[in-house]
Amino acid sequence: MKVLRVIIVAALLAAAAFGSLFLTEYLDTKSEDGEAVVIEVPQGAAGKTVAKLLKENGLIRFEQTFLLRLRGSEYAGKLRTGAFELHKGMCIDDMIEELATGGSVADTVNITIPEGSSIEQMALRMEEYGLFSAEEFLDEADNGSFNYPFLDEIPDDSGIKHRLQGFLFPSTYNVYADATAHDVIDIMLREFEKQYASLGGKSGRSVYETVTLASLVEREAKLDSERATIAGVIENRLADGMRLQIDAAVIYAISDGLYDVDRVLYRDLEVDSPYNVYRNYGLPVGPICSPGLSSLEAAMNPEEHSYMYYHTDEAKGDGSHIFTESFSEHKDTMN
Repeated sequence: MKVLRVIIVAALLAAAAFGSLFLTEYLDTKSEDGEAVVIEVPQGAAGKTVAKLLKENGLIRFEQTFLLRLRGSEYAGKLRTGAFELHKGMCIDDMIEELATGGSVADTVNITIPEGSSIEQMALRMEEYGLFSAEEFLDEADNGSFNYPFLDEIPDDSGIKHRLQGFLFPSTYNVYADATAHDVIDIMLREFEKQYASLGGKSGRSVYETVTLASLVEREAKLDSERATIAGVIENRLADGMRLQIDAAVIYAISDGLYDVDRVLYRDLEVDSPYNVYRNYGLPVGPICSPGLSSLEAAMNPEEHSYMYYHTDEAKGDGSHIFTESFSEHKDTMN
């Protein structure tokens, strides 16, 4: 009992000591502006990163205090990136408001990567945005060093055209105008990690295989309502030992990833490529594009059915497909 009392008293004293320091800053609602300090908040920085920057620059004393104030404010999750001029002695609430509404964004560029884009297409977009050359982007994607666990699943020497194909998440990003290829790729990988984790659960496949399957769904499906159905067809054909015979994978191979081919000819189906699922069994050697969240979710949760075939419903002309269970049905619906 005596030991317990000592522990309780020590804990109370520690709490009181911290509380007095905490309240000193937490209850601070006004102060005189002191020395001006300019901080750079990097793209994708979380609240913890910002708090650390503020402390390192002598703008706050306790990182946790800042985070608690931020979470209770209207600006939670809304901090911006860029350069901010703050002042020592500035109250935390004013600091948070400045970080959420101010800053210098003149030297940033908005880049939009559509769902289903290949790395080859992304590289050309980066060049169009004036960030860096397509060659720089591709070289960094293939040879750069990035520390994400899911990248450890990428097989070596398997004929993959670009190592990070499928993992650069399609979205709109605001990046510094002087950002390097490494900076942008790292931001996109971080976003993939975040979005993939948001789906929760596991598909029974590795992340690499899931992304590969999702990339096929992304390129084949035009309607969100059909993504899980198409994923189910792919699963059924794989389970039955059939070739997938998906045109999108062949187009990736024959167009060098640019998808600028209008149609697939019979001779294209014989192209010697590990991405040609007309000649090869199983999934292609790797992803053929960067799938969006809906396609990733479909690949993780394919619809259970007996369909083995599908083709575009030309009569409707809305991008929908006709699904069938047998090859004879498949041929009949194409006539």
